[in-house]
Amino acid sequence: MKTKNKEQKKAIAADIFERYPKAQKVAVTSDGMAFITDENEIAVKNHANKNRYGKELSITHFRRDEMGSDNTDKPKTAKELIAAIEAAKELEAVEAILKAENEGEKRKTVIEAAEKRINELKEAK
Repeated sequence: MKTKNKEQKKAIAADIFERYPKAQKVAVTSDGMAFITDENEIAVKNHANKNRYGKELSITHFRRDEMGSDNTDKPKTAKELIAAIEAAKELEAVEAILKAENEGEKRKTVIEAAEKRINELKEAK
């Protein structure tokens, strides 16, 4: 099992908050599974304890109001964008990042990561 680092988990949570505007709390397990935990944490705790890996996974919690506070003042770094690209499950999300990058800073590493992920998502369909 490949575990996710903090930046990757944060990118996964950000993707969930973007796709589900009413969600206020998200929990991400170390294997990258995300759960909306507004009502309760039963599903995330169940996955963390009983999963295909047979070992207990760590859980990282994110709140919507905490997510935006550190990103409003500064642009995203290439590392943050690449983590978001790698965590993205939807083609549209990666295409949006690629479009913004092409219109903005045009960083080669971000563009290459986005193009690679777009190809992966297209092949998976």
